[in-house]
Amino acid sequence: MKDLSLEIKPLEGFGELEFGATPDEIKAYLGEPDEDEIFEDEEEGDTLVLHFWDKACSAFFENPEDPSLTNLETDNPDATLFGKHIFAMKEADIIKLMNDNGYSEIDTEIMEAEEFDNEKRVSFDDAMIDFFFEDGVLTAASWGVFLDEFDDE
Repeated sequence: MKDLSLEIKPLEGFGELEFGATPDEIKAYLGEPDEDEIFEDEEEGDTLVLHFWDKACSAFFENPEDPSLTNLETDNPDATLFGKHIFAMKEADIIKLMNDNGYSEIDTEIMEAEEFDNEKRVSFDDAMIDFFFEDGVLTAASWGVFLDEFDDE
């Protein structure tokens, strides 16, 4: 297991972890996952998820038969984005940070399902990143790429 930089890299990965990596490559950095599960979806295809609770991150792999890292999620308070500790920032500051770094396709949604308690999602489609806020406090960041970006590799 290697030390992982907690730098969120939109459309690229997380520190040294790059989108398109295999579960074995992820485990080389993070060790064995604390939990793994498969989300079954007949329309979109199944997704393998490896949870690393001690690192406060999860890795999502499309196509469990030939897995490729396509999404990451973290609630690690030490995570950075463009050199800033985002979990210490307010929503308006994160939006400005994204805008200042060239991302402007913003979409917001108040999560109304019962399992979401007063949660708001702020997404930047051009960066494929979602920020989740509860009562104005950032609770998680989730970012990824489309699987077909690796078809030519």
